[in-house]
Amino acid sequence: MKMHLAPGQTIMEMLVVFFIISVGLYGAVTLIFSNVQLQEQDYDHIIAMNLAREMLELTQNVRDSNYLANFAFDDGLGTDTGADCTAVPDWDGTGVPAFDFTVDDIANGAVNRQANGMFTNQSGSSTRFSRLITFSPICADPADRSDTQVPAGCACGGGAYTEQIGVRAKADVAWTRKGRSDSLTIYTDLYDWR
Repeated sequence: MKMHLAPGQTIMEMLVVFFIISVGLYGAVTLIFSNVQLQEQDYDHIIAMNLAREMLELTQNVRDSNYLANFAFDDGLGTDTGADCTAVPDWDGTGVPAFDFTVDDIANGAVNRQANGMFTNQSGSSTRFSRLITFSPICADPADRSDTQVPAGCACGGGAYTEQIGVRAKADVAWTRKGRSDSLTIYTDLYDWR
């Protein structure tokens, strides 16, 4: 009597199938986790960009308010005294914005979230973000106002560049997520157009 074996799969065939399925699942899971990580990074970059832009907009608001009040264009922007040109916004969303010049390091410029959802450098629940704005004068040669320089310090006066014609505001934002530090810097130049 002849025995007939029923057709079926061998263990080797099953191992090959499991290997192919596991490689496909690994790729899909890796893609999902990297997508979540990129979403977190984008979320942080959007908040950081908005915090930096807010500082630059507050700077422009101070300059424009100075014009309306008939003050010097750089009054309250650090370059008017030449002593301290790093600050954090001192503004709660009401009144005229101002800057707190007691903060000299971005690590001390912690951003807090108030109960109304507004991000400030005043009291509130802490966030992972910190920020600092640095004001530098834009200096020109009085004989040729198109020839300008931005000195490292807070005041004009080096060589022929003695006339201040504007302010460069540099907004820095730093944050940490899951042990990874990141930062963002943007600039704007504001001129004395009066």
